[in-house]
Amino acid sequence: MNDAVLITGIGAVSPLGVSAAALAARCAAGDSALAPLPGVDGAYGAMVADLPLDAIPPEARTRIGRLDRVCRLFLSAASLAVDDARLDMRHSDAERVGLSFGTGLGCLLTNAEFNEKVEQGGPPAASPRLFAYTVSSAAAGEVSIALGIKGVNVTAHQGFAAGLGALGYGYDLIRSGKADVVVAGGADALGNALVQGLADMGLLKRVGGAASLGDCAPGICPSEGAAVLVLERADHARGRGARGWARIAGYAAGFEPTLTRRERAPTALVETMRAALQRSGHTPADVGLVIGSAHATAVDDIERAALTTVFAGAPPPVVLAPKAAWGECFAAHGALCVALAAAQLREPNRFEATQVAYESGVREGPPQRPNGERPRRTYAGRSPLVMVHTLCYSGPTVALLLAPEE
Repeated sequence: MNDAVLITGIGAVSPLGVSAAALAARCAAGDSALAPLPGVDGAYGAMVADLPLDAIPPEARTRIGRLDRVCRLFLSAASLAVDDARLDMRHSDAERVGLSFGTGLGCLLTNAEFNEKVEQGGPPAASPRLFAYTVSSAAAGEVSIALGIKGVNVTAHQGFAAGLGALGYGYDLIRSGKADVVVAGGADALGNALVQGLADMGLLKRVGGAASLGDCAPGICPSEGAAVLVLERADHARGRGARGWARIAGYAAGFEPTLTRRERAPTALVETMRAALQRSGHTPADVGLVIGSAHATAVDDIERAALTTVFAGAPPPVVLAPKAAWGECFAAHGALCVALAAAQLREPNRFEATQVAYESGVREGPPQRPNGERPRRTYAGRSPLVMVHTLCYSGPTVALLLAPEE
């Protein structure tokens, strides 16, 4: 399959770890990075304790001091991915290497800092350094400069589905012949301004143990992270002896306008999942694992309804909801899920019940003991085909299918 698109490198930066293998192992063990947020009583979230800045090429580290946090997240993840892919830009046609980046919040934190300085000190306090990063595409520019990427360069917004959407767009760029390699993924950063804003709007969860698709509780547990993957045309990868993590079998994107209404419907979610399956040449019966977007919020029922409809009549897949482990990391979530899925395809893990959204595939929630605890059973995917689904509360939805490298 010379037109196939492989994942040849993964860079994952998350509160659970900074590699796809670590991410999969900790999720499989039922670990959680969520902890009380400082300064907000009863609220939970997670941050990346130490960014792997040493992964950035030495010649590019002179610019690190001026970068904002989302740029550092994206650049460190991209550097890890390119290194993992053993992609040497000195021996590649840089014009045929592209970049596709998705972010939900983009430069929000930098904008807040810039605005605060102006409010406190007036126009003379406006920082030229900060101003350079008050556009969401700044991170893509910094990565291109640091890694020598000279091809297509795109930053897209699809709400919190933007990271997975960016991977899909990178897949399209390769399939359409516009690039041989695309560095693609998503990132979002957490900071005081965002936490305070969520608190002011009443959007922080006040309990840390709410299970996705289980105990619905208002708000989110905010987090951060980045996942960047090297997507590569199969014959190009094999020509340089690269090993693939997985193959992208197909994807689709849609929009559900009812998510912001009282009466919600899963129509676009169902159509998006079915379109991804159709484009991949697979049926629902071929999917053994679904990694979803649920976070114990009111829209979880819509994802549940969509999955129940799509997989009706098929053997129910295992459905994972990893936001229970790493929180709501916005546009980074979908890309991190693909990293998790690729690691699972390379070396299957068995997942503890705390990370499984449904006891019987998409039929019902996991039972609880009288004390409210969930039994710790283990699950493994029945089939090697994995569906990753992301959903933004405002309507964007993306589904992407991964299969083993052929």
